[in-house]
Amino acid sequence: MINLSLLKNCHALKKSFLKSGKLHFCTDSRRYQHPGAFVAIPGAKVNPLDLIDGLLQKKCPLVFFQEDAINNEKVRSLSSHYPETEFVPVSDSVTFLQEVSHEHIKEWKKNNPRNTVFAISGSNGKTTHKEMLSFILKEVMPEKVISTEKNNNNHLGVPLTLLGVSEETEIVVLELGSNHPGEIKVLCDIAQPNAGITTNIGATHMEFFGTEEKVFEEEAYLYQAVKEVTGGKGFYLINLDDPYLKSLGPTVGSLTYGTSSSAMAKVSFLDDGAEIHSSGIDLIARNSHITGQHNKLNLITCLLIASRMYPEYKSQFVEACKNFRPTKNRSEWIHFENRSVYLDAYNANPSSMKAALEGFKESVLSQGFKMSEACIVLGDMNELGETTPQYHEDVGSFVQKLGFDNVYFVGRFAEYYMKGCRHGQKKSSSAEFKSEYRNECLKQFPIHFIKGSRSLQLESLFDIT
Repeated sequence: MINLSLLKNCHALKKSFLKSGKLHFCTDSRRYQHPGAFVAIPGAKVNPLDLIDGLLQKKCPLVFFQEDAINNEKVRSLSSHYPETEFVPVSDSVTFLQEVSHEHIKEWKKNNPRNTVFAISGSNGKTTHKEMLSFILKEVMPEKVISTEKNNNNHLGVPLTLLGVSEETEIVVLELGSNHPGEIKVLCDIAQPNAGITTNIGATHMEFFGTEEKVFEEEAYLYQAVKEVTGGKGFYLINLDDPYLKSLGPTVGSLTYGTSSSAMAKVSFLDDGAEIHSSGIDLIARNSHITGQHNKLNLITCLLIASRMYPEYKSQFVEACKNFRPTKNRSEWIHFENRSVYLDAYNANPSSMKAALEGFKESVLSQGFKMSEACIVLGDMNELGETTPQYHEDVGSFVQKLGFDNVYFVGRFAEYYMKGCRHGQKKSSSAEFKSEYRNECLKQFPIHFIKGSRSLQLESLFDIT
């Protein structure tokens, strides 16, 4: 929701349109809510002005469009059929969306000093942190929290999240995504985060970054942004267990955490969760629905964030941790044909793959299974560039060292996995493997691990949509 008087400050707006009231903004005509404002963002092959008759029939009051000769002609025609809609030309639709969200969030923060944009960057666990933190907060203060939907964490998703802020909102849990250098800075310039965390640094999007040092430079820009916005007073968590992040210098508002003995907030693990001890605060997060130390760390970290920001609700946050469930296709346990399946068909990179495999082995043994009863299915890890063969072979070797016997590699890079794990089997695609998996693997093995990049659509092995 945004007060339209803020449009005065948007330089991309060529024609002033000021009315009282508040509107929802959207860029997808299929998700339009009345009353709302639609921002028509040109696609590579599709002009959105050709697809908006449905929302115009709902009497959408305001449409922003990118001005050019073709669009001006389309708008003249649309205006004659839908006179109740005001069509506002802008020089660039994306720039307009970013500027208006920036002005809106500045106004929101100015109105209440406690209002917080808590941003999350990092190579792995961004969405999990966002889901866990927003869940914990919403369990206790549901009307005061908004967060990134799904993983809409880019140059369009971030502005749309910010435009959802209302007078009742006190905290925005904002996920920041990047696969090219400089993208985190763009998002920080828009959102002006005054608190945050960089989860970890790993081999992600190496096709575009080249080295982990460049990944660190990109993801840790959030630290610099919070420092600049708040003069170093903003709450920021620094992961001392990460070899890159531990180099970040202390600020007035920063808090170090991790298993390191020198961490200000010391983490230790339990069978069903984790605990953290810090000056003035002791916390235990328990949850029987998550797997692996990496997810236990994610949960206790989110409990720490929530409790530091809203100490008056600490006991309620502790209880909320028990109720968290992983989101669909992302580090979730499903039961399919009387089999236990760990499914993460959303994303994969070398560090997340290793962490998930270690957590799965822990679950196999704790549930009383033998390693020979587990079935491992690994799909491609994308966007690794020239390092693709090396990283797949390394993960293959890791699988073999963990002691898994029944291993299947699916996708274009299966042969690279096989160099590290020679007893594995190679499959070209999920479609090619599906029949064998359903008719043989599921019947033979009682517990399964499925993980790969989104392009593999490994959930299709179960006909899950």
